[in-house]
Amino acid sequence: MGVRRRDLTVSQAMKEQLLHLGAIVSKRKGTILFSRGDAVTGVFLVRGGKVLLALDKINPAFPPRTLGAGCVIGLPAAVGGSPYSLTATVVEDAELAFVPREALVDCLKQNPSLCFEVMDILSREISGTRHALKRSGNATAHKQ
Repeated sequence: MGVRRRDLTVSQAMKEQLLHLGAIVSKRKGTILFSRGDAVTGVFLVRGGKVLLALDKINPAFPPRTLGAGCVIGLPAAVGGSPYSLTATVVEDAELAFVPREALVDCLKQNPSLCFEVMDILSREISGTRHALKRSGNATAHKQ
């Protein structure tokens, strides 16, 4: 499967597909790409600049993450068809490729290797979330 990454960076093959399917958009610092609870529209591939992914409220178990070039934003919601679970805010002027959910899903249906890459990304997200919850639970137990 290749090198396991700890962030939402995608392979060169996935980048090429997303760029092929997507529309290039430029967003200024402070722009909210989507908010937690919004209906899913698609994913964003960061080509340049920085985007912050965060919960609405500060939560030490889930600290905000700043993502840059090569990262995909909104993938869990786009694959599952559920509302976005985080808020994505541009923190440094950014150039992005926006891929509608339908186009992403169709691409994954036709490209098993990309589908496996997405499963790897999503499994890392689940594992990271579980680790954060466990760490948070241990910290809470020690405070009592």
